[in-house]
Amino acid sequence: MILKGKTQKGKNRVRELGNQWALVRTTDRVQFSSEPGPWWLVKPINGFEKDSRWIRNTHDKDFEVII
Repeated sequence: MILKGKTQKGKNRVRELGNQWALVRTTDRVQFSSEPGPWWLVKPINGFEKDSRWIRNTHDKDFEVII
């Protein structure tokens, strides 16, 4: 999938790690937020194995998901 940064945080993440990300896992709830899911665990497709993040598949505050 392609991620586009909406906030400064999102734009920095895309600039540092690239805009192509792979879906690793999905879930309806995450411990750190009361926002409804589904949530996606994504990691960049650039060789940075340790970098990953949870995003909401719709209405994420930092990213727009372009599939």
